[in-house]
Amino acid sequence: MPSVKYTRIEVTQQAYLALEAEAILQGKTLKKLASELILDAVSKKALNFVQDSAFSIEVNNTLNNETMEKVIKNIGTTQINIADAFLDHLKRALLDEGYQGAMLYVAQHTASLQRDELFRVLTICQLNKMPSLFAVDLITKLKK
Repeated sequence: MPSVKYTRIEVTQQAYLALEAEAILQGKTLKKLASELILDAVSKKALNFVQDSAFSIEVNNTLNNETMEKVIKNIGTTQINIADAFLDHLKRALLDEGYQGAMLYVAQHTASLQRDELFRVLTICQLNKMPSLFAVDLITKLKK
């Protein structure tokens, strides 16, 4: 299975040189060492969030009205202006790859204001364990 490509990040020159030196000392690749260091440094809450997004909540394709109302209330009003073509790609990413894939797509294809708002909406849906199908419907309605 091919590995997923993620957005590149930039680090300071000093951080890169230190990482490179540490990788040589430990006999690891830069990618492996950087991944280990990041995972060791992030909070348990962040790790749980990533783990939750990796497991499928699609087994339960039902959503009670109480949860839907809670999600809509948490999202509130939004001023996102989503192009139809982008929305189609976002829907596909959400349905095919789940929340993690949708967030990656948003990170790679939007400007900061739209990205932050879509991240907020997707996070609220995910934390409430809303199946992707319902999240797609909700995001479509937000556009209107």
